[in-house]
Amino acid sequence: MKTVDHIAVLVENLDVSQKWYEENCNAELVFEDYKYRRMQMNNVTIAIIDKKHYEHAHFGILVQDYANLPSDKGEIVHHRDGTTGCYVKDPDGNVVEFIYYNEECKKDMKV
Repeated sequence: MKTVDHIAVLVENLDVSQKWYEENCNAELVFEDYKYRRMQMNNVTIAIIDKKHYEHAHFGILVQDYANLPSDKGEIVHHRDGTTGCYVKDPDGNVVEFIYYNEECKKDMKV
């Protein structure tokens, strides 16, 4: 069975959204830059992403090995936080990111 790693939502204002998730969901900030913020909850991470920089909301499925990224179905992207993702569209056009954390990322983000 696969594991949902994160849910990414598009937002207008990162600061406003971060504060909302902190106050209403007790989410903890674990990574930030000018395009997105990772907010850790007990069972999943919420990625709030600036809609000026990204066009798709998505959810992320964790893969244990880099070789398991479905590169034959989508684009491999090396993220600024050190993770590697592969974005794939399902039959209805929804975006799913298969995401891999190297050992350093796991330690830095407490994954």
